Amino acid sequence: MNLKFFAVSTVFALSILAIAGEVTFDFKCNKETPFCKAGEKITITAQALVDGKPSDKQKISCYLTFNDKHIKSLRKVYADKPYTFEYTPDSPGWIALRVYAVDEKGKRLSKRTKRRRSQNIYGGYGLMVDADKLTQSVPEPADFDEFWNKVKAELAAVPMKEIEKKHVNNKVADVFDMKISCAGDKPVSGYLCMPKNAKPKSLPAILFFHGAGVNSSFANVSRAAQGFIYFDVNAHGIENGKRGNFYSDLRANYYLPKGKVGYPHWGKEDRDTFYFKGMFMRVMRALEYVKSLPQWDGKHLIVCGSSQGGAQVLAACGLDKDITFAKCEVPAMCDHAGCLVKHASGWPKLIKLKKDGKPVDPKVVVCAGYFDGVHFAKRIQCPIYFSTGGIDFTCPPSSVYKAYHNVPNGVFKNIEYTPTGNHGGSKNKSFESSMLKHIKE
Repeated sequence: MNLKFFAVSTVFALSILAIAGEVTFDFKCNKETPFCKAGEKITITAQALVDGKPSDKQKISCYLTFNDKHIKSLRKVYADKPYTFEYTPDSPGWIALRVYAVDEKGKRLSKRTKRRRSQNIYGGYGLMVDADKLTQSVPEPADFDEFWNKVKAELAAVPMKEIEKKHVNNKVADVFDMKISCAGDKPVSGYLCMPKNAKPKSLPAILFFHGAGVNSSFANVSRAAQGFIYFDVNAHGIENGKRGNFYSDLRANYYLPKGKVGYPHWGKEDRDTFYFKGMFMRVMRALEYVKSLPQWDGKHLIVCGSSQGGAQVLAACGLDKDITFAKCEVPAMCDHAGCLVKHASGWPKLIKLKKDGKPVDPKVVVCAGYFDGVHFAKRIQCPIYFSTGGIDFTCPPSSVYKAYHNVPNGVFKNIEYTPTGNHGGSKNKSFESSMLKHIKE
């Protein structure tokens, strides 16, 4: 077991045109590391600055939470002084303080990212409480393995074949836009890249799985230039390389329609109709296909992904014992039942609760157990590298630690925790060098 945390900077800086200058956030904690024990008093001081100075013109709102419980708020206060928050946790879990830049009415200010998406201007700091004591919230289904063996048989009943293999012109690598037969209503699709004129049994392989959303896969020729087979797998088995409006139309009109149920919740009342059954079958078929390539060295099979891609990595490692190395950053779909024990569940937060804390639909609780990364983690046999962040409310760090702790004893595992890291800002910095060392050895 290898555990690290990263606090390179407790300043989270973003700029916006709506205010004069750059807003940054500075956090100080009475603990030297972002780890504490139940019963210890925690003090976090938050300071928002504009162009590096306190400001009586910029307002902020602050929120302190413990697991899924709201502790304290300060709304629409001026950023002219630091604010201190105290809390003494009484059980294992996760403390998080978030600070948002807001306007006079309390509306959160945002900026455009490099991908032209809107993003709130905020920062935060999170601590883990008795992280080593975080364990799965509910027992796994008694027939977990039986169910997935049945799914494997369903997949095996569909012969694997290349439905489509379009060559894509590229000077660096051989690139192919692929479609491969699969059980379910969609094929495996994605871009396959490898060095030109590769010899049989000469190349290690990497499969990359995508996060949430509806997008094209990408032809990552840089990995091919390093000497890898690289298969960038589309999460939905859809067409790749189309114009942007092709994917925006799919999102708006089918997969993620506004005001309607999006794909992460489709069929969640039954394990055989749940959308992720098809996605995880595509994961297994993609692995099967790469292993069938004559250029694969037969030794090194590496999987990578973050968020929804991390969920696919956990499923892949739990279902395919040929995987030799894995990177699982901010994984989704961990600890679906966390909300039942007053912890924060991972994306997509399948289980909805009544006011009395009981599930709205008990059938969803049953189905979720078969698709929980915490349960797949118990079956992992290869070295695996995790990452998680202290202000990740999409895939909460408590849910990630529960999966991490379920990786069997004797299997190498590494987790890097970034106390100021949000969902997109928590990376495992050890993975790349370790992976190359693994291949060399």
